[in-house]
Amino acid sequence: MPTDALLILSKTTTTFTNRLPLIGAVLLWSGFQSWALHQYAGFSWEISVWDSVIFNLVLVSTAVLLGSLLNYFPRTGIFQITVGLTIVLAGGCQWISTQAMLTIIPTEIDYLEFLSQSTPVRWAIGFITLTAVGVSTVYYSRWMELVDQQTRESDLKNIAREAELQKLQLQLQPHFLFNSLNSINALILVKPDEARKMVQELSDFLRLTIKRADEPWTILSQELEYLKTYLAIEKVRFGHRLDVILTIDEPCYGWPIPTLVLQPLLENAIKFGLYGTTGKISIELIAKMNGSQLEVSISNPFDSDMQPASGSGFGLTGLQRRLYLIYARNDLVKTNIKENSFTVNLTVPAKP
Repeated sequence: MPTDALLILSKTTTTFTNRLPLIGAVLLWSGFQSWALHQYAGFSWEISVWDSVIFNLVLVSTAVLLGSLLNYFPRTGIFQITVGLTIVLAGGCQWISTQAMLTIIPTEIDYLEFLSQSTPVRWAIGFITLTAVGVSTVYYSRWMELVDQQTRESDLKNIAREAELQKLQLQLQPHFLFNSLNSINALILVKPDEARKMVQELSDFLRLTIKRADEPWTILSQELEYLKTYLAIEKVRFGHRLDVILTIDEPCYGWPIPTLVLQPLLENAIKFGLYGTTGKISIELIAKMNGSQLEVSISNPFDSDMQPASGSGFGLTGLQRRLYLIYARNDLVKTNIKENSFTVNLTVPAKP
């Protein structure tokens, strides 16, 4: 069977399946109406069945027509339009069903008299039914428009959010690159061999960064490997003066975290701990699980009288913004200064 024919058959089957509850309800009501006409009005089963089937078939067709017509009217004054249409269509429904029954059963005097007397009742039933259908159609249409509008607004917000996250992640690369180039510039004349080594380490680091540019998520173990490449660059500059102690609980290694969230914190620790000093310092990174979230703390020595090296100021600010966009929380990065220690505490909840 051709593909187009299969597609048409599939759509037809789906439409019929979706209409089964309505078809079943109409058949049940027609059956009840036929039984009532036969039982209480005394008409034959043939007349009763024809009457209920014709009237309900015309009523359902009119309801479908009403639903289609309402799609072509503006939303202003739609309820007044709905009432007007139902009055007209209810009259048309009653007239068509009456003419059909007069054609099918023209000689049953008792039934024709009943048909004439029941005209107002049939019009009222048609009006009430069509009004319910019309109002339901209007409300459903407006609800679908609202859902569509909310979906589009949500999509736009997600697009803007992803664009800002991408921008923040791209900003991190030149931020670190500028600092590294300044370090290389300082080493070129006094320590050319170390400058060359730092260029190679920086090349490896940027290659790894570009490779991960399209990966918004990673796990802690991979982020730690990334940090080792970063620290290799900084150790060329500071040598034995820089000592980083990592204390990682075993369950933490597989925890999903946003890419490049630890590097700016470690860079911040080096900035406050080493820049402007001549002695050896230790920076400690501790990662542990606290219930259903990862907690990371990075501590470095801190001298309140020492002014940190100048920089773009992007590190912590950019990280806090990224985490807010991802988790919708502003409390995931906290700093604490206690005596001669500066600590940044990072909380990483479960992946949303």
